[in-house]
Amino acid sequence: MSAENSKLVNRYRRLAIAAILMLALLLPLGNFLFWILGGAASYFIFLVYYYSSVEKASRTRSSTQQKEERANQREKITRLKFMGIMGIIGLVALFTSLLWPSHSELPIEEGLEDRKTLSQDADNLDALTNMGNRFYADQQYDSALSYYNRVLEVDSRNSSGLYNKALALYQKQEYDQSVALLKECVNLYPDYGEAYALLGDNFYLQERNTEALNWYRKAYDKGINTPEVLNLLGYLYDQKRNTTESVRFYKEALQQDSSLVDIYDRLAILEPGQAQKYQQLGERWGK
Repeated sequence: MSAENSKLVNRYRRLAIAAILMLALLLPLGNFLFWILGGAASYFIFLVYYYSSVEKASRTRSSTQQKEERANQREKITRLKFMGIMGIIGLVALFTSLLWPSHSELPIEEGLEDRKTLSQDADNLDALTNMGNRFYADQQYDSALSYYNRVLEVDSRNSSGLYNKALALYQKQEYDQSVALLKECVNLYPDYGEAYALLGDNFYLQERNTEALNWYRKAYDKGINTPEVLNLLGYLYDQKRNTTESVRFYKEALQQDSSLVDIYDRLAILEPGQAQKYQQLGERWGK
């Protein structure tokens, strides 16, 4: 019985170590692996101690006290070694999960094709960009940046890499770094209208309205005429008391989106002769 228990103890000890090793290696792939492998490791550790106790209880009382003490001492040393190994592996798992860009932040089924591509070609720009975009869409900007940085390591002039990294930095309110990347982007790609608009956003949020207006106007000249950009152009020209340009862009914004009620209120002030019309339109779209 004692020999059989010893075999069981050794077997479950090996299984526990194997489960913890797998946990350390595979933890970044998903939180669900933590629960599965962590639970398995805990179960095997319990069995180790259970059968160790059974083995100890089954020892014959005819052994001398000195032999029993030596056996207990060896057992304690073995357990300490075992726990030390598990502690080291656990620390490795912890630091790996902290330092490795964690894929567990996204559902495991998302991006499987891109992950497969990256396992075969770690420098695939499309797959790196797609992974970064998934993390960005989930507002996990640090994880997104790790992929955008990889894009730029492969191709430092990559337009999407420059813009996407600048966009993630903008979301993190790291405006100076975002602006530097965007200026590099528009120098390399003068027709990249979205980069001009994002430059405008960077300066607008810093209340640097003159610079924001300059970049929004360049974005508009490059074909960016979204309601948001048009509305901001109208507002910034309004702040400069340039009524002609302000009214022009406000009206153009309304052509894109008639539900921008605040613009009607402002136009009623800027064009008092048509105030009644704008008030009626504002009431209509404000309902």
